[in-house]
Amino acid sequence: MAAATMIPSTLAECDGYNEAFLLELRCHITNRPNATTAWGATSSRVPIQVTFHATQPPLPSYLCVHCPGLDFHRSAPRVVATDADLVLLRIPINPNAPDDVKSWDFFLYRPRAHKLNLLPNPHPRSFHDSATALLSRDSGAWYAVAAISNWSPVYESETESSSDAPIIRWEFQLHLYRSYSCDSEAWITMPMSVDELVRDKLVPLPDSPVCKKRYHETAKTITLGGERGTVAWVDLWRGILLCDVLVERPVIVQDIPLPVPARENWGRLLWQLDPNYIRDVAMSRHKDTIKYIEMEIWTPRMLHKDPDSYLDWVRCKPSVSQVTPGGWKAKTWSLAIPPVGAGSLADWQPDLEIGVEHCNIDDDDLLSDSDSGSDATLRLEKLRMAMANPSRPTISIYDSHIVYFISSIKPEGMEKLEMLIAVNVRNKILLGVAQRAAQKNINPMPAFLTSEICTYLSKSAALCQLVKRVLW
Repeated sequence: MAAATMIPSTLAECDGYNEAFLLELRCHITNRPNATTAWGATSSRVPIQVTFHATQPPLPSYLCVHCPGLDFHRSAPRVVATDADLVLLRIPINPNAPDDVKSWDFFLYRPRAHKLNLLPNPHPRSFHDSATALLSRDSGAWYAVAAISNWSPVYESETESSSDAPIIRWEFQLHLYRSYSCDSEAWITMPMSVDELVRDKLVPLPDSPVCKKRYHETAKTITLGGERGTVAWVDLWRGILLCDVLVERPVIVQDIPLPVPARENWGRLLWQLDPNYIRDVAMSRHKDTIKYIEMEIWTPRMLHKDPDSYLDWVRCKPSVSQVTPGGWKAKTWSLAIPPVGAGSLADWQPDLEIGVEHCNIDDDDLLSDSDSGSDATLRLEKLRMAMANPSRPTISIYDSHIVYFISSIKPEGMEKLEMLIAVNVRNKILLGVAQRAAQKNINPMPAFLTSEICTYLSKSAALCQLVKRVLW
């Protein structure tokens, strides 16, 4: 396969679907119909269309939304979740209203079937995108949406103050929608609880007024599916809740603690910094193994060497200083999903390690054939800058040895750029890199997710491996 060369940094696409592994969460506002376009109407009966566009990785694929009757300047449409070839997205319908669930329409998009269905609004329920899962059932004949919210502690004694009494369990709410339900009872809410607080024993939080985290704060969801409709709600700092949501009485099956943070990340946990910046969790293609990655990122440091002897110290000889350059490393782990009834065991197995020193960025395969002289020098400079400070790892669901990173760089005399990098952590090979203009209003939310959509859209179900390429 020939390496792609000059491709625009936004709205790029490829001819086939089977190569597109990533999906951008932010939708593009433009009218670009193709064979996947579906039409529908908002709750206020404004016509709307949604189109899927496949893009060669490491650039993410994306959705285009066209709705001339709505103003998207304040809030843009966003992908909430995907499963199989289904996409759940939300569309802002009132740009002047508060940013709550009443201000959004939720749609189920089926690119293969060219369908766009409006869901009943879940109000007064409220939940975050990161805590929302989509489950495709019976080959897409029907589907379910599951979300959790409203975590609250229950103390051992109601007479003691909350600061003194131990917490005996955490309660939360499960919100569930089944597409075959009638509107009057479409969304249902059920109380649930975590009674065995294994994370507090295996991965305790610092005893500090700065660190006031709930037992679980969902950063992403993973749909395992199966007969019981299993969903993994992932707290990237602490652990994974596996829950069967489509049984008569939904139940927590496993509470799996994550490995303790690496030393460089102790402070990040203490200050409750965004875990998406350094961690990711994914499920293998066969959904029998959980994959986990953690990065350690450090800035340049000044190390001071103590005087060699007492006399040197008395004579006030200056200490020797040495600058240690900044850098990063990443470590991956794997965990076979425990069988039902196995409790909350977490037998994480260390897998692979990689650092900036392992990635060869002088490979000619990552340069365009037309590159020469100053062009090649500039490209290599961008590559080195990108590999010096990657972050926000995303594990590929097709090959868990492939990890995507985002790196923000600003070459001299140029605007700030966002570089997307694909690395094979097993072979320690830089597979591909793409650039696009830096995204405005960057927030802690992830920029993209891994998706199986293209497997269903492709005429061939065979996996097309990511080859070395540069897209810029």
